[in-house]
Amino acid sequence: MRKIWILGLVGVLALFLAGCGGSSGPDLVVFEQLSDQAVDADIAYTGVGSPTIFPASSTQTIQIGVDAGGTEYRGFLDFPIGGLPSSADVRLAYIDVFVGSVPFGASVPVLVELVDFQPPVLVGSDFFRSPPDPFLPPVQGIPIFTFLYDDTVPPRPVVRIEVTSLVQRALQRLQPDFQVRLLLDPNPLAVVPAIVTLDDGGAGTAPLLHVEYL
Repeated sequence: MRKIWILGLVGVLALFLAGCGGSSGPDLVVFEQLSDQAVDADIAYTGVGSPTIFPASSTQTIQIGVDAGGTEYRGFLDFPIGGLPSSADVRLAYIDVFVGSVPFGASVPVLVELVDFQPPVLVGSDFFRSPPDPFLPPVQGIPIFTFLYDDTVPPRPVVRIEVTSLVQRALQRLQPDFQVRLLLDPNPLAVVPAIVTLDDGGAGTAPLLHVEYL
């Protein structure tokens, strides 16, 4: 169950989880944060000219993939993490999303990358962005995550994307925001026309970052 305290447009939850019966170890702290819809967007690129930004504040969605005309959409999510100590020993982190659409019968492989754009305002060139990083290769990704058509069938399940290593790296880099870019699997053999849409509107189905740490 998603447990969210909403402050204005942003929800943050911090609570202590009691240890298992008889455990003498320290309790995990839970941090939860809705994505910042004012920053979230998808960026589309046709292959010529400049990429186009579609803000989630206008569309209420994030698009990822390639359409039938060959235009590629890359999604960007921004989670402020000022309430998460930079010294946190992160044991688990994931993003919960609700999938609005996947082509019938399709499975869409998506790469989830850690990025950093500051100030947190997207520009078209972030479609290609590979920021310098003193601790990492230019972009850190997790293994390919696959969205399925069944993710869209009511009652829609929460789709959970594990991002523990990415949150750890964001804290190591002292990023004020945890920011990810979602794009279709770059393996040319995997690229087929397919668009995934994620909800990015009301708090009940907005992307949520969940972190457990010591």
